[in-house]
Amino acid sequence: MKAHAQILRGTSLGADCQVFQGAVLGGPPQDITFQGDPTPVVIGEGTVLREYVTVHHGTKPEGTVIGSQAYLMAYVHVGHDGRVGDHVILADLVQLGGFAQIHDYAFIGGATPVHQFCRVGTQAFVAGAYRVVQDIPPYVLATGEPLRFGGLNVVGLRRRGFSADTRALIKKAYRLIYRSEHNLSRALEIIKEELEPTPEIQTILSFIEQGTRGII
Repeated sequence: MKAHAQILRGTSLGADCQVFQGAVLGGPPQDITFQGDPTPVVIGEGTVLREYVTVHHGTKPEGTVIGSQAYLMAYVHVGHDGRVGDHVILADLVQLGGFAQIHDYAFIGGATPVHQFCRVGTQAFVAGAYRVVQDIPPYVLATGEPLRFGGLNVVGLRRRGFSADTRALIKKAYRLIYRSEHNLSRALEIIKEELEPTPEIQTILSFIEQGTRGII
């Protein structure tokens, strides 16, 4: 732990975490309804929290959780009850509202605010300095204002060892969702009827069906 970092009561860190100057882990939630009930902040092993990162306690018993091998760059904020998965990268000044969820291996570019309760799916890439106000599905590239589907996160998927066949299948699913004349409900039905139910396809379906804020 570097100078002037603070790890407050109720915070637990896994092995080999790095906490840099000025970071504050375990501050009270920025929620005016919070009554002071003890909740945890749990950070997995090997996670790096750079200068002036802030992570707040939750308002619910489950608390705020950051996974293993994540990398949070300078001035990142993880709001109360947030969930940050394993191997996530949050670039400088990413700001996560309360209850935001960032799934495994997602990348969010710098100076990006993520609205409370929004989710970013696994392996998604979010370009910097755009607002996230709806869910971003797994495996996609999100860019533009307002934020929109920009294709697959091809570079990330290749780096993670996704085969050409798997990438092609994911592309077919998103072509139905974003590039066809079908509404979202019908597109999901066609995916279930016509595409091979691989783990990646199941991940896409379950992510969208479990959402409450809609997708970009």
